[in-house]
This record gives sequence, structure tokens and C-alpha cells, in this order.
Amino acid sequence: MKHKHILPILLMGALGLQSCSDFLDTKPTEGYPETTVWETQGTVDAFVIGNYGNAFGLYEWFSTWDKTFTNNMVNCRADCPGEARGLIENTYDCGLNSRFTSIRNCNLIIEKMKESSIPEAYKARYTAEAKMMRAMIYFDLARKAGRYIWVDRVLNTNDEFNLPLTKDIVESYQHVLTDLREAIPNLPEEAEAGRLTKNAGYAFLSEVCLTAAAYTNDNASLQAGKSLYQEAIDAVDALKGVSLDANYESIFNQDGAYSSPEIILAQYWSKDNTTVQGTDMINLIPNLLNSNLEKNGCGPLFKNPDIFECWLDHTPSQNLVDDYLVIDQETGKAVRWYEASQFVNNTTPISRDEAIASIEHKDDAEFDGGQYFKAFKVKTAGTNISDLMYQHRDKRFDASIVHDGSTYLGENITTYTRGNFSRWATNRYANDHVPLTNYAMRKYIYTNWDPRPFYNVYTDYHKVIFRYGRCLLNKAEAQLRLNKVSDAVATLNLTRQTHGGLPASEASTLADAWKDYKIERRVELFWEGDWYFSLLRWGKYGQEANDGKAPGSVINELTEPATFIEIKPDHSAFYIGNVQLSNDKRAFDTRSYLFPIPKSLIQANSAINESDQNPGWE
Repeated sequence: MKHKHILPILLMGALGLQSCSDFLDTKPTEGYPETTVWETQGTVDAFVIGNYGNAFGLYEWFSTWDKTFTNNMVNCRADCPGEARGLIENTYDCGLNSRFTSIRNCNLIIEKMKESSIPEAYKARYTAEAKMMRAMIYFDLARKAGRYIWVDRVLNTNDEFNLPLTKDIVESYQHVLTDLREAIPNLPEEAEAGRLTKNAGYAFLSEVCLTAAAYTNDNASLQAGKSLYQEAIDAVDALKGVSLDANYESIFNQDGAYSSPEIILAQYWSKDNTTVQGTDMINLIPNLLNSNLEKNGCGPLFKNPDIFECWLDHTPSQNLVDDYLVIDQETGKAVRWYEASQFVNNTTPISRDEAIASIEHKDDAEFDGGQYFKAFKVKTAGTNISDLMYQHRDKRFDASIVHDGSTYLGENITTYTRGNFSRWATNRYANDHVPLTNYAMRKYIYTNWDPRPFYNVYTDYHKVIFRYGRCLLNKAEAQLRLNKVSDAVATLNLTRQTHGGLPASEASTLADAWKDYKIERRVELFWEGDWYFSLLRWGKYGQEANDGKAPGSVINELTEPATFIEIKPDHSAFYIGNVQLSNDKRAFDTRSYLFPIPKSLIQANSAINESDQNPGWE
């Protein structure tokens, strides 16, 4: 049972007092009155909590990783991001020069606790929290750029500020792992919701070990007496008092925010000072007023004429939807929707030309998808092709995605051509807050509105950073890397069956187990900031983890055009086409396994030179 905990905001404003000095974003001479901060347990607690957001926020950029870098989500109002098209230059800064204030706060806590007079138990806890926060900040830099500037003390005016990068990726992960391993023993077993605990430490360790092993080939110098993969498994096995939540949807809305047995760590916002505009929901709920539907010939109209009036920016792709498996009604096996007997037996494929002639569309180029283009019609009039596609799906599909035939915030949703949740609610190809892919989000949307979600309506909100389902998949991945196929399949089946309601995977070979695992991780952790970094990790592994390719090869999933679905209003046919706006120009270069060391940092810091640049970014 988690207890609601409103994080103190005392002293948080003080963090903003620090400003730039040379190229570092901190003033080493900035101080805090001793009697204000460090002499009482309560004010130290407030300072520690005040730094939480600097560490947690790095793991809450869901739109960045699902929309900007992958095709899980599609921009509804702009071209495909340049990042997804390989247009990054070596001026790109992934954060290497903007974390020093946060790091300094961690170092300040650690140093002050050495001389503090508060009780020893609190000193040990706050030191552990600071070390874990520092590990979170530096891990984020390591997974992005490989190397970073390591600072483990509070810098003073006489210190050298032109500090070098870590010598290699191994050193980068050594610092992170050391901090985390030292932190975990002194973190509390239990704490208020939103506070760091041993469980949070173990959850984080399981993921750090996977990434460190992928980028260093499980380097022996990083091991604490065992393979990093085994350490990841042991970390998950060390978790206490958590379990999978049978109600997947509730983990991400108000129903399970504080009560879900699965959440290990989340960040919480109170409706006392949070509006819809300050949450992800503002960009996940469309702007589909009845007046606009009428103007564009869409419908049926909603019972509540202004229930949907937010600023939708991105919607799920058909690429993502394809990975929510269907239970075949003849065989009982989990397959893709277009392989299910109930779909195959009741539909016929149609050609590009027939689809163009029979299904209303906005641009003929949508049909130029090659292997990604699909079109079907029903064999028998009156058969609903949406039902054939969307029924008997993985339970996480309806818990995550709004589609044709859904009920959403009390309204009946139609996404067929000129439906009330369709891309036809604007006469432009895009640029409006309507679902460009004819899908929308349910995951992370709160449902307790009175009267409706709107930008200035106050609301509670939360975002999950670590949860048990994610940890189990980390364990399954580590088992795959150790070639423990049957163990890995048994582990991935825990989320697949509990959350997905799917029959167990029966994969018996490493190749088949990886196929099932990759699908499972994508749908389980959609919109949790995972897919891009998992793809990079798997690309580093290579072989079965990346379509049989050598380690460090191109990643196919990052080159696929983003796709959408267009369904005829009578539900007799549909096609799957390419989203325009350069979404068919996605690219991945192998240099992108790491972001560049930003040119501005190289130019500003005399301890760093061009030879330090990551390969391919020279």
C-alpha cells in the first residue's frame, strides 16, 4: 500500500539561484545558510526531495523517445522529426553540458552529510538518495553519449573547471554502478510514494546492468563477482512486496496511482498546483468539437459537444498497433491480426489500384509503402472489418489505444473515413490537433473528469519510472543473453499472460524467444520511454536480437516508415498506408548508437578536443 506523499517545495526555488560559470551550468561559490538547510533533518529532507525532479525528469520524456526518435508515435502537426531522419549534426547536445547544477546538488548532499549532526540513520539515507540520483543523472548521459564529465565533489573557486571526459564507456558505467551499488544498502525498504527505496535501486540496477553490458560487452572490470546479466537477474529477484497488477490500465491513471502493487517508483503531481496543460494529457487528447466535426462532415457527434478540446500533438502508429497480438479463434495461439483465422477466412487482399479507386484518401502517395502497404475487403457484405481486426486482442491494446469502435471518456468512437475521431476532422493533411493515424491514446489518460479535460482544469497526475513488469522484462532479457531460453520465456510470459491475457509463448529456440520478447517489450512498455533505448541495446547485441545482423548494425525498426489505417465508413474495407510529411524518410546510421559530444563543449573546454568525439560525428 502506497501512501500519498506531497513532496515539500521548501528550498526548491533556491536551486534556481545557481547560474553559469565558464562552460559549467553552476557557480561553485554559491552557498546556502547552514542554519537554513544542513542543521535540521527536516530542511535536509526538503533539499534532498528538491533535487528529485532533476533525476526523475530524465526518465519521463516519453514523447521524445516514442515520437522524436521512433515510429511508435507520429507527429500530427509537423514533419517527421529530423532526429528520426538522421539529420542530427555534431552540434546536438544530449545534455552533456546541462546537468552540473543537478550533479552539484547531489555532491553537496553527500559532502554535508559527512559532517552533519542529524541522526546517523538519516545521514546514511540521504547520502544513499544522493548517490542514486547522481547515478540516474550520469546513466542518462552514459546511455546517450557514452562518455561524460565526471564530478564527484563540490567544486570551489580554486578548482580546475576544464575537466576531461571519462576515458571510455567502461569508466562511465563504472561510476554509475559504483554509486548505485553503494546506495542500495542504505535506501529504506519502504517509503512514501515518490521516494527512493531499495526496490527502486534494484529496479534501476537491473536496467543499468543490461545497458552497460550491451555497450561494453559485459566488461569484466564492471562485474561485481558475476556477469552483469546475472546481476540484473539477481536485482529483480531481490525485489520485495511488489506484484503484477491485473488491471494494466489502472497503473497509469488515477485508479492505480497510489494503490497499484506494481509501481515501484513514480513521480506525482497534485491538483493543488497542476493543470491539464502541465501534463502529457494536453498533447494526447484531441481537439474535436462537435462544431468542427459538422464543418468537416464527420460524425457521429458526441453527446458532450466539447468533451475533446485539448492540443493533440502525436498519435500511435499502425506499426505499433501491429504488435498487439490477436488470439486466433481456431488455434488459440497468439498471432498478428492479419494472420488470425477469423481475419484470413473472412477477408480478401485488394491491390493498390483497387484501394485507390474504392477508399477515400488524401494523397495517392500514401499507397506507395511497398512491403508496408496492406489493403483488404470483407468477403461477405455486412461483416465488420474493424471487428475482425480489433476483437480478441492483447488486453493492453484497449488499455492503451483508442481505435474504431472504442468507448472513450463516455463517448462512442469512430475512426473510419469522416468518423468523429478521424484525420478527416481537418481539411488539411495535418497541422491540426486531430488523430493523423486514426488512433489515439488511452494510456496515461485520467478518466475522472468533471466536466471534462481542458487546459486550465486542475488535476492530479503521475508518471511511472520503475515498475515490476518492466523489471521482469529486464530479467527475461538477461536470461536470453545467458542463453537460458526456457527461463526467459517463462519470465516474459508473466507479463504476456497477466497484462496481455494472451496464451503463453511456446518459443523453444533463441531466435523465436527473441521475436516474442521484442514484441512483448514494445507493447508492455509503450509510452514509458523504453523502445528507443531497447532497440539500441538489441542492436549492440546483434544476431537474434537484431534480425540476425552483426553487433552494431543498422536497426530496421528505426528505418520503417510510419503507417496509419483508413477504414471505409461501411466497414467493408481498409488500407494501411504511409503517413506523409517525410515519415517515409526515416533513417538510422550506426554512428547513432551514441549521440555526439557537442561541438560547443569541445570548443569551450580545454580538457576536451576533437579526438574525443564519438565515432562518425567528427
